[in-house]
Amino acid sequence: MSYIRDNQKEKEIITCVKNLAEELSKEIEEKGASSKLVTMFKKCFVNTAETTMQCLTDGKTFLITGDIEAMWLRDSSAQVCHYAPFMMKEGCEPLKDIVGGVIRKQFEQINIDPYANAFNTEANGRCWAKDRTDDNPWDWERKYELDSLCYPVRLLDHYLEITDDYGIIDDEIKEGLRIILKVMATEQNHSADSTYYFERDNCPPSDTLINNGKGAEVARCGLIWSGFRPSDDACKYGYLIPANLFAVDVLTYIKKIAAHIGEQEMANKADIIRDAVEKGLSEHAFITNEAGEKIYVYETDAMGHTNRMDDANVPSLLSIPWITSIDKKDTVYLRTRADVLSQNNPYYYVGEAAKGIGSPHTPDNYIWHIALSMQGLTSADDKERKELLDMLVSTDADTFYMHEGFHKDDPKKYTRDWFAWSNSLFALYVLDYYGMC
Repeated sequence: MSYIRDNQKEKEIITCVKNLAEELSKEIEEKGASSKLVTMFKKCFVNTAETTMQCLTDGKTFLITGDIEAMWLRDSSAQVCHYAPFMMKEGCEPLKDIVGGVIRKQFEQINIDPYANAFNTEANGRCWAKDRTDDNPWDWERKYELDSLCYPVRLLDHYLEITDDYGIIDDEIKEGLRIILKVMATEQNHSADSTYYFERDNCPPSDTLINNGKGAEVARCGLIWSGFRPSDDACKYGYLIPANLFAVDVLTYIKKIAAHIGEQEMANKADIIRDAVEKGLSEHAFITNEAGEKIYVYETDAMGHTNRMDDANVPSLLSIPWITSIDKKDTVYLRTRADVLSQNNPYYYVGEAAKGIGSPHTPDNYIWHIALSMQGLTSADDKERKELLDMLVSTDADTFYMHEGFHKDDPKKYTRDWFAWSNSLFALYVLDYYGMC
């Protein structure tokens, strides 16, 4: 496990990204984008490569989140989402290096500890907090989140679909895929089979798990348990529905990849787990709204308790068409979308500057830029998409960058001025809006 920086490779990638940003910026300008939007796009597009990327001599890529020095499995996947579509574009070969390097690093990390959500550059023992859990010096934080295991597989599948480079799948990635399946199967029966626990002292309730670190009780039903949400906040009920919907598609990816590389046992196991998750979703993923219509619920314990809400972090109910094969015009999704973009969602805020989804992770009345970008990426309504693009541009607090949360009435009150995931998703939305990816 090398941590020697490849400075030449970093320079090549940054040069490539900057050149591509210039080219794309001219194109969106020709399509009618304002000068501010063009500037914001350019700055956000290069942000991951220019400020968070650490290329290593072993071909792997470590990405910090921005203002936190660790690499998150989830965030790092999203941080390169806007580079992946251009990996095979002439002159953009270095983009394949950054995306492939991130994938290799992620699977190395999963093999170290599949229950950790964030990792150090080296086994230096640095961490967010000294928690009670079976951690190791590589772990920055060991909050088990189902989506942390889903994102790297999604990125791997995306990489393979674009490049057809199956040579990336070495023994380390194969082992990582096996470990992911093992954890998913174990967490389908969390109470009986899992040894995972997590407790943190002197913290808000959202930063620790109840029941001696095991979380609230759940019934075995085929769904996969998650200790924490993609916000890194504790789940109220352990079956996070958007994460399980995400897992269905990810298990399909694993089956496809395994079949392609001749790993039939892996393919069969993915199929078995997926079938059980799908059955659990059919029985426990829905509630009935006031009109008597079926909608998705955010969390459940499969014992009659549900949590009707949505969070800005992805996977979310809002993001379903982006993280799964469910169509953005699907009837149940559209009903759910209307529900989470209303006062039925306690984290939906309407203000003088913007309206959108926030998170219990940030203060009340703070809307997330990630949620606005995701709302645009999952919308089939041209008017809504335009309004969202304008809202994103007008709420940057004159920084030309995206943030975490901002106050619904005053965007100059915001959290995290360096949040690479948010910048990447904004850049992706701009590309999507102008039909360029």
